[in-house]
Parts: sequence; structure tokens; C-alpha cells
Amino acid sequence: MNGSDPSASGVLDAQVLQGLRELGGDDDPGLLLEVVGMFLEDAPLRMREIEQALQRGDLKLLERAAHSLKSASANVGAMALSGLCRRIEESARMSSTQGVADLVQESTRAWVAAEAALRAIRA
Repeated sequence: MNGSDPSASGVLDAQVLQGLRELGGDDDPGLLLEVVGMFLEDAPLRMREIEQALQRGDLKLLERAAHSLKSASANVGAMALSGLCRRIEESARMSSTQGVADLVQESTRAWVAAEAALRAIRA
């Protein structure tokens, strides 16, 4: 890894990224880029679902969208975003929206940082 590696900023977990690189191996060096590309396409949709579910008070959709984004974020090493989504998911599961608006705002900031770091990998 070089000095311009986006994982060095702490936004992305370097071990997760390295694991994806190794998983693809010599046979599929593009696996990391493929996984990152799928995440970059899907994550904005999940973020919108989370926001809309919160606005409508749809706790089932809130829980489902947060769960999906939690897992996808962890898969690409965006651990801050994953952790925030876990907290949103847990609140929705417990039928509570108290504090969730703040978590959604935090997750939006975490998404912006993760998106920039992941786009830098693809550049």
C-alpha cells in the first residue's frame, strides 16, 4: 500500500480492503473494484430508504434498510457507517426512533467520507 491509500485516513478499514484484494487473488484482481462499485451504486438507495422510513415512521423499512447498509458497509471496510447503521437498526427493532434522526445525520456524513475514499480506490 502506498501513502495515498484512502484507508490510511481511517475512513476505511485497511484489513477489510486487503482481504478483498486477497480474496480475488491473481485470478480476479478486479474483485475489490467490483464490490466497491456495487456498494457505491446501492448505498445511496439504502440511505434514501432510511431517511424516507424515518420520515414516515416505517420502522420495518428502517430496520431492513439499516441492516442492509450495515452489512454492505462492513464488506467494504466503511466501519463507521456500518456501526451507525447497526445503531439505527437496533433502535428500529426496539420500536424506538428516539435519537435516530441524529444517527441518520451522522450516517450521512460517514457515507460521504466513505464514498470519497472508495471512489479514490477506483480512480
